[in-house]
Amino acid sequence: YYPTETSAYAHILLPATQWSEKTGVMTNSERRVTLCPGFDAPSGEARDDWKIFAEVGRRLGFAEHFAFDSSADVYKEYVQLTGGRPCDMTGLSHEYLRLMGPQQWPCPENEPPHPANEAKRLYTDKRFHTPDARARFSAYHSRGLAEPPDPDYPFVLTTGRVYGHWHTMTRTGRTDKINQLHPDPFLEIHPRDAAKLQIKEGDLLEVRSRRGKAQFPAKVTKAISPGTLFVPMHWGSLWAESSEANAMTHAASCPDSKQPELKACAVKLVLVGTETGAEVVAKVSTQVGELNWALGTVAVTS
Repeated sequence: YYPTETSAYAHILLPATQWSEKTGVMTNSERRVTLCPGFDAPSGEARDDWKIFAEVGRRLGFAEHFAFDSSADVYKEYVQLTGGRPCDMTGLSHEYLRLMGPQQWPCPENEPPHPANEAKRLYTDKRFHTPDARARFSAYHSRGLAEPPDPDYPFVLTTGRVYGHWHTMTRTGRTDKINQLHPDPFLEIHPRDAAKLQIKEGDLLEVRSRRGKAQFPAKVTKAISPGTLFVPMHWGSLWAESSEANAMTHAASCPDSKQPELKACAVKLVLVGTETGAEVVAKVSTQVGELNWALGTVAVTS
């Protein structure tokens, strides 16, 4: 899958095996741990990720810490780090998973085997992972957007996914069938906002925030709310020209989870080749911007 956007920052590129060429463990969203045996021969000089890291560690002088002979050895060390935690998997190994089938954590050492076809419910004993084993509930109020719209940047831009592509298209961007389904990036705008800005389907729009800008063809649709714009986050510099969604997002994050607020930032629109940004801002501020700004600044502080 070379090249990628990040490979440009590397000093050395080492070929790694793909999922079908290596054996490892996968955990899904219901906590079910599955052994995934490799079934294809590696291509060229490609090595498993763990082999690459282990060899680098040995050559740096830490051979005793990277004395692994297989991915099963790596997993054996990993599960020891989970001991005593909510996700205790000290009872799992490649061999156990091969014999018993997929297992849900927690699966601590010396626990009796659990049938692979039966769900393992959490907290049925009414004990939780807190010092007193009691559940804790907290009330939080929304503080609103970190960057609400205003008369200068009157739209809220939200970013997200399309059905077929995955992340930054490292794999899906090279799949013809998916590219036929989602050939190009786009910007969704509500018909009401499009009419006031004299925007038509397919018009090239420049989206500007306080940090950056990008260009997308317009997709006029009622699937998006008035005052809100949507662009997909998949297309980077390898796949489209000036269509990076995160060129416009900000760095504000939740103080507790540290999750960045990539789903909302204030932007303005420029119809490429016809108007200046100042003219568009003035029009939007008069017709829709002040309303969107007023709605967007309603917040409840805790």
